[in-house]
Amino acid sequence: MTEQLDLEIIRPDALRPHDRAAWEAIRAADPALDHPYLDPRFALAAADVPGAAVAVFRRAEAAVAFFPFQRRGRLIQPLGAPLSDYHGVVAAPADRLTPDALARRLGGTLRVGGWIVSPVEAPGFVRKARMATDVTGGRQALCDRLEARSHRFFKNMRRLGRGFERDHGAPVFAWDDRDPAVLEWIVGHKRAQYRRTRRHDVFACGWTVDLLRRLHAMHPDGFGVRVTSLRKADGTLVAAEASLDDRRTLHLWFPTYDPAFSAYGPGTLLTRRELEQAAEDGYSLVDFGAGEEGYKSALSEPSGAVFEGAVRSGGPDLAGLAERMLASGPAPVRRFQQSLGRRFDIINACETRAADWWAGAAGAAAAAARKTLGASA
Repeated sequence: MTEQLDLEIIRPDALRPHDRAAWEAIRAADPALDHPYLDPRFALAAADVPGAAVAVFRRAEAAVAFFPFQRRGRLIQPLGAPLSDYHGVVAAPADRLTPDALARRLGGTLRVGGWIVSPVEAPGFVRKARMATDVTGGRQALCDRLEARSHRFFKNMRRLGRGFERDHGAPVFAWDDRDPAVLEWIVGHKRAQYRRTRRHDVFACGWTVDLLRRLHAMHPDGFGVRVTSLRKADGTLVAAEASLDDRRTLHLWFPTYDPAFSAYGPGTLLTRRELEQAAEDGYSLVDFGAGEEGYKSALSEPSGAVFEGAVRSGGPDLAGLAERMLASGPAPVRRFQQSLGRRFDIINACETRAADWWAGAAGAAAAAARKTLGASA
C-alpha cells in the first residue's frame, strides 16, 4: 500500500502550512508518535543541518506520511543524527513505511539508531529497551514509586545529598536556566569527556552546537532545549543538562557535571530534581533514551523498544557482503563490527568535509580495535 504513495522531497523549512497541519494531526491521533523528536518543530529547527530534507508521502495530493532525514551520498540518516535519539515515519499505522520500504523509496542505505514508531524484524537490526519514567500523579506519587522500586539507591542518594550540603551548602537547582553560558559549559564538558574516552567529538563539526543553540533559543515558546542546572550557593556550576522538551515529555539528552564534585553523585542528584519538577509541572514522561546501563535502571524502567540497524536499497553490494561476513565471525569480531559501525554512524553524520571524515575514521578504527580486540594503544 505504501508503495503507491507519491513522494516529494523538500527542505524542512519548505513545509507548507497544510502539510504541517497534517503532520500535527497524525501525531495527535496516535500516542506512539507523541515524542518531541517526532514533532515538526524539531525538523524545522534542524533545517540548516547539512543535507537536511523531509520525505513527504502523499495520496491524492494529501500528505499522509513524513520522514525527516539527512543525506550523506547514498547514506540516509534521520535528521539531526547523531543528536536524534529517536526517529521513524510519522504516519497512521496503515501508511507507516518500514525501514526497508523507506530505503527503497529514498534510494540508498538507511541507517537508524533509535527507530521507535514500529517493530523492526529485519535481519541485522538490534532491539534495545527504551527507558523512561512515568511522572504523572505529581511529585509525591513519583517519589513513592521510585522509593518502592529502588529503596537502597535512594537511601544512598540522600546520603550523598547530605554530604554535599555539609561541605558546600544547600545546592541551588534551576529548572529552566536561560543563561547561554550554561549551555556552552555543557558542550565544553561533553567535548572534554569525548577526548578522555576517545569517542568522536560530535560537537567539533559546528552544526551540532548550532542546532542545540537554536533549540535553546526556541524553548520559551513551548518547545526546544530545556537547560537545568545544579549550583553551589555561590553560583559555581556543579552539574547541568540539556534536554529536549515539549512540555509533555522531557527527553534527557546531554547531562554533565564538574568532575571535582564526583564524590557527591551530582549528575544523579540533578536527575532526581528534574524528575520531581517534571512531575510537579504536570509532565507525562521523562525519557532516558535507549539502554539499561548505570543509573537508568534505578530511576526509570523499560517503556517500549528501540531498534538499531541498517537496510540497503537495490541488490547486494560489497559493503553489505563485508558486514554479513563480519556478523558471522567469532564474538570479538562481531563486537568490533558493532562498535566500529556505531562510531562510523556518528562520523558520517557529523563530518561533511573529507579531511575531517578521514581523521575521524582513523581515530574510530583505532578506538574500536582497542575496545573490542585488545589492540595496543
